[in-house]
Amino acid sequence: MNIETVEETEDVLKVKLEDSNSAIANTLRRAMMVKVPTLAIKEIYVNQNESGLFDEILANRIGQIPWTIPQNVDKEDEVHIAVQQEGPGPVHASDIKADNDEAEPVNPDTLLVELKEGQELTLEGIATLQTGHTHAKHQGGTVGYEKTGEGEFEFRIESTSGYSNQELFEAAIEQLQKDLDEFETELKNY
Repeated sequence: MNIETVEETEDVLKVKLEDSNSAIANTLRRAMMVKVPTLAIKEIYVNQNESGLFDEILANRIGQIPWTIPQNVDKEDEVHIAVQQEGPGPVHASDIKADNDEAEPVNPDTLLVELKEGQELTLEGIATLQTGHTHAKHQGGTVGYEKTGEGEFEFRIESTSGYSNQELFEAAIEQLQKDLDEFETELKNY
C-alpha cells in the first residue's frame, strides 16, 4: 500500500491511496470522520438571552462551532466557556471565552447573533472531547474518495474541526493503528 499527497490547498487536501481496496479506503474515510476526537460544546446554560433567537436555537448554533484541540485536554476533561455581551452589535464566535488558553473557535468570525440596543447575552457552557460516533458536531471533517483505477483511490479531505487536513489524516491513521493493536491483543487473549 502506498499513500501520497496529490494536492494541498488551505482548505482541501487530496491524497492518493494505491495498492489497496475499497474496504481499506472506506475504513480510512470513516476513521477521519468519526474516530478522531474533536472538541465541541456539550452543554450550555443560558443566564440571560434578550436576543431575537430562542435559547434552543442559540444553543444549537454555539454547539456546532468547531474548536481547536488543546494539547493538555483528555476525553475526561472539560473546557468551560462563557459569553457576556451587551448590544448593540454582533456576537461572534471569538466572543466566546474559554478557561483553556489553547481552546478557541476554529472560525472566530462566525456570527452567532446580532444584539440590538439594550439587549444582553450571558451564558456558560462545557466543551468536551468526543468522536463523531457520539454526535455529528464531533466529526473531524468532510471526507470523500473516488476510485481512480485498479486498487487506486483519491481522497478529498476537508477538516471541519480543530485539525489541519494533514493532522486529521494522520490522526485517523494513528487511531486505526491503535484499534488494530487492541484487536490483536484481544485475539491473543482469546
